Amino acid sequence: MAAIVTGLIPILRTAVEASTDYTGRTLWFGFLTIRLVTLYISEMPWGKLDSDFSCNVTYTDFCHKSCFNQHFNLPMVSLWNFTYILFAISVLLMELFASQLRHNLIKKRLRKDPTEDLDVHITITGVKGHDLANKDMMIDFHRRKTVLCLYLMTVFLRIAIEAVFLTILIFWQLPKVDGEPFLCQTELCPGPYICIVRASPEKQMSIYTLVFISGMILLTNVVFFLYSVCHYLILGRSGPPSPV
Repeated sequence: MAAIVTGLIPILRTAVEASTDYTGRTLWFGFLTIRLVTLYISEMPWGKLDSDFSCNVTYTDFCHKSCFNQHFNLPMVSLWNFTYILFAISVLLMELFASQLRHNLIKKRLRKDPTEDLDVHITITGVKGHDLANKDMMIDFHRRKTVLCLYLMTVFLRIAIEAVFLTILIFWQLPKVDGEPFLCQTELCPGPYICIVRASPEKQMSIYTLVFISGMILLTNVVFFLYSVCHYLILGRSGPPSPV
């Protein structure tokens, strides 16, 4: 548990201490935290997967391992962790864009007035003043269409990641631990052998937990994507033209 708490501290600190804010930012960092805790809980039943896999092979361990590799022919826990890394990258991409925008605005402000104190709140075109949680810049997507497109790209990336992850969980990983015996027959071990994965209910529950969290993230991202397109692109065009 100490490792999971250690991993949460940088995420929460980044979400609170950053000086740039935008729509949904706190929510994405919240999902990063929830997903990390979910991974920690879901991985527990998979710690002894090799010993939980059993076949009626009595004379050689080679065929037992061969059947194991045939049944679990794609990584389980490693795939979960890799998906989390992709999700974190999609969030950090927007952080990178926001940081670069802030840097450009500071440089533009210094060109206009080189004597200005950098600690004052920045209120330039495309940026709204924001004095909550020590944030001094909030991106206005109505005026920053380029940044909006980048934001929509990161949201769409998360939608694609979660959609693929859900498909793998439901249609590939979940049937692997349905608790039913199955026949195994490989090229070097013709068999057939009867195999089973023990502790299936715990493993199924861990996958269902990931499915629930991933589905919630997917639904939230779809709502945010549709809202952003309608609010900033479609409805935003009917108003007066925004300054550059």
